[in-house]
Amino acid sequence: MLFYYNPIQFLHYLLRRDATQFFTSIAIRYFAFGMILIFEPIYLYFYFDKSISSTLLFFAALYGLYGLIVVYGGKIMAKVGLRQVMLLSYFFFFGYYLCLFFLYQSFLLVPLAIVLGSFGMMFFWPAFHTDFIRFSEKDYQGRSVGKMNIACSVPTIFSPIIGGWILSSFNYPVLFIVVLIVLFTSTIPLFLSKEVHIIYSDSYQLAWKRIFKKANRKINIGFIVDGIETGINAYLWPIFMVILAISYETMGGIITFALGISALFTLYIGKLSDRIINRIKVLNIGSVLTSLSWLVKFFVATPFSAFLAHAFYAVCRTTASIPFQTLLYERASGKGAETDEFIVYREIIINISRSIFFIALAGFFFFVPQINLAFILAAIFSLGFMFLGVPPKIFKKPK
Repeated sequence: MLFYYNPIQFLHYLLRRDATQFFTSIAIRYFAFGMILIFEPIYLYFYFDKSISSTLLFFAALYGLYGLIVVYGGKIMAKVGLRQVMLLSYFFFFGYYLCLFFLYQSFLLVPLAIVLGSFGMMFFWPAFHTDFIRFSEKDYQGRSVGKMNIACSVPTIFSPIIGGWILSSFNYPVLFIVVLIVLFTSTIPLFLSKEVHIIYSDSYQLAWKRIFKKANRKINIGFIVDGIETGINAYLWPIFMVILAISYETMGGIITFALGISALFTLYIGKLSDRIINRIKVLNIGSVLTSLSWLVKFFVATPFSAFLAHAFYAVCRTTASIPFQTLLYERASGKGAETDEFIVYREIIINISRSIFFIALAGFFFFVPQINLAFILAAIFSLGFMFLGVPPKIFKKPK
């Protein structure tokens, strides 16, 4: 059976006391963010008078600042513990969405939102990835990644359509209030969990030096293209749909359907990714398919074609992302005592490169505001996922 997995093993993994609290908190968090993430760039797009460039510069500043300060997140999580630092991140995310809630009251809330959002990510993401590696089974990390994606995606399958319904029936302030309430609820399981301490030894300079090591060049490419492609999908695809005059409810439905389809493939792809022979092949195939799906998105012109294109993209992206994440966590766990240093290094390169790309794209769109041209770039960058594994010979220099 293609979708077979051992339910006893899965329950044993998920119902471990610490793991249960960890995934419960993450699942509620993803449900909260799932209601607003696709609508957040649209909200800012309208706030900046439908300026794609200004919207991109907002997110460039957000991720650029995060990339610059994430090293301090590693140092803080070493001092106070993984769970405490994740708990602390929620207060910054809470402040971020409060700033967006009152954004029309003062422009000064724009830089404040950028600072709060960056600090929220600084506290959350390094601790999240480090904590997850503790729970993933060393010989079955593909399945562990699949289970993490299921635990995160199942609660969020319906959240986009719920968010779209709230926006269509009410307005953005109501959506922000609902998100803030659910986000606050997600902190409760973390209060009940045991604290975990790690040792983070990198200085600020040493963390940045890792990027320029010759041995990391291929990995750098994989991280860079992942950050850029994800950014295009998260921020430019929703704006593109609103430019096509797709309603909020329809947008939510498109994302919900795509999440449901991708969830069906997640555990199966995760199981394939545990077979070392297949893992690289699945990643390479997924990279090519994701590239093709972006070319399909370039020609989207109606709500129905957007629905089909994004469903196709979701399946293709899942095929690439599960082995990609599996290889990421495998490399990270293989670092032993330097796992958290590797995670911080990854966060630096992903977010700094995304910020630089968004700045360049903002300049381009200032003169040529045709947003779907970015989809061509996404198609090209998607092929770079292969560099985290073993890229085909066409990417290798001849001897």
